[in-house]
Amino acid sequence: MSKTIADTRLIERTVQEVSLKYLEKYYGDKSKNIYANIEERTKKIHGMKRADGLLVYPSWFGRLYTISMEAKSHKTLSALKPYKINKLWYKDAAIKGFWVTLASGVIFLIGNAEHSPYLRFLLPLVIWLLSSSIYAYMTRNSHKYQELDVLKQVFQYPANEKWITFSYDALQMLEMRSKDNLFKICEARGVGLLLVHANKQVDLRLKPQKHTKLFGDYVGFYHNETLIRNFFNKQENTNKNTSTNKSNTKATSNAKK
Repeated sequence: MSKTIADTRLIERTVQEVSLKYLEKYYGDKSKNIYANIEERTKKIHGMKRADGLLVYPSWFGRLYTISMEAKSHKTLSALKPYKINKLWYKDAAIKGFWVTLASGVIFLIGNAEHSPYLRFLLPLVIWLLSSSIYAYMTRNSHKYQELDVLKQVFQYPANEKWITFSYDALQMLEMRSKDNLFKICEARGVGLLLVHANKQVDLRLKPQKHTKLFGDYVGFYHNETLIRNFFNKQENTNKNTSTNKSNTKATSNAKK
């Protein structure tokens, strides 16, 4: 009997497992010791949000590098309708306006010291409002300030790199405009994108942007923090013991000679 379209659709669990294995290989060049697990929750204080996949490997200065993943199948297509993030849009406009104001304000104060204090106050304010408004107008349709419910979920899982992975059959059910929006919004927001085919082959469509935490690492956000850190401590101790044993064996061999 020939398979129906429904038979070839991947369930979300399959997308999770295949994507996690792919990412383990993808990051295999970074470290031989990688912690990888399906369905890791954040701590209660961070909402107990469940990432569909989490990968961790040792990085510089004893810190741990974290990768989170969200997997989606055809059942979540309704979450791909874009909407605007006004809060982020306003915030960025205000910050860009501030930098323009700071630069112009310094030049104004240096070059026009004889002007009244009122003018020195009002001019920077006008420049800030004007430059913020211009930035907001120019970026009103930017994909950077658009959101999808599936991406909103991804950002609930703190990590150095974030991925979203779709079954290929789900993507084929979307209109071209919706596909284009998905790719552009993921790229603008710095989220990596994987597509999983029915034969379990994986296409890498977008690489994620890297985010650095100033202090500590992102593992501290997750419920299994202690388990994850113990995993690497155990690996480190094993490596030290192996290295010591090799040194002792070599020393004994030299002594016999």
